[in-house]
Amino acid sequence: MIAKGKAVSHGQTVIEYVLREKKLDRFVEKNLLTSETAGDILQEMKWAQQYNSRCKNKFLRFEIGIAPGDKDKLTKLQLRAIAKDFANRMGLEKHQWFAVTHKDSKNLHIHLIANRIGINGKVYQTDFVSNRASRTAEEISREMGLTIANKVVAKKRYQHPKTDKTREAKKNEVRKIAYKLLGEKVGTGKDGFLSFMKELDKHGIIVETMRNKQDKAYGFRFLYERETFKASEIGREFGYRSLFRQFGLEDVKPQIGQTVVPIYQPQEQNVDLSTANTLSNISDELLSANLLNVHGEDYAETAFQRKIRTQQKKKRGRRW
Repeated sequence: MIAKGKAVSHGQTVIEYVLREKKLDRFVEKNLLTSETAGDILQEMKWAQQYNSRCKNKFLRFEIGIAPGDKDKLTKLQLRAIAKDFANRMGLEKHQWFAVTHKDSKNLHIHLIANRIGINGKVYQTDFVSNRASRTAEEISREMGLTIANKVVAKKRYQHPKTDKTREAKKNEVRKIAYKLLGEKVGTGKDGFLSFMKELDKHGIIVETMRNKQDKAYGFRFLYERETFKASEIGREFGYRSLFRQFGLEDVKPQIGQTVVPIYQPQEQNVDLSTANTLSNISDELLSANLLNVHGEDYAETAFQRKIRTQQKKKRGRRW
């Protein structure tokens, strides 16, 4: 078992994400909450937050991953006990929280969302919260006789990524379908893009948008038969900007704070007004067709980008 956690400000987005109908498996446990819908839970948490206006990141987000070998060993009651034990050891007894499992992945995992503001008005300290969450998960794993994350990592370290023949076969199938459809609709503009997404959906391929901490879309991932592939695994033509460029939508830029990608505005001032209106309406059409789903934060990608920025800052020093 492995766990990670962080304090976030976008509580509404996180709660709606973990309770999304297509992802939600079951409610595992909750504390100091009576509701089970996203809007009502958010309102209950805001009641406790109204007396603290200085705290910016008022929500806590934890993800507890269960090793594949332990999935069939755990009952509903044991999952409930894991969530409750984890929350208590993390010091969340006086904080509102709820835990759910997701069904959109072959790996069993628990999402635990908590109110950082306790019912006593105190703010939860988040110093090294992710490290503490990891240690807590390891302690629970040892006591319950479950697989410890370090052992899983050590095993995968010497495993070639292409040894999973089933996953490779599915990736090749997605690649074959995607390239065939792209070849038929390349250069067809907005209508071709929407048609491309519809055809992928008919073949059971779901395209999700990845966002960073600033809520900016930066990439796509493809879901097919319980497997997830980054756009780069499918082909260089399916990157976030590259894919729109295939349809002649290269003079566009992503906006922040939108629930569906893409929403675009032309960068050049001499673009025809009708074209600008057409591009700005893409998101509404996608939303009604339910073709693209916003995905949660990609922690690995965020860490990579942070590392690159740090290296760039070091290179900006004064040259003598």
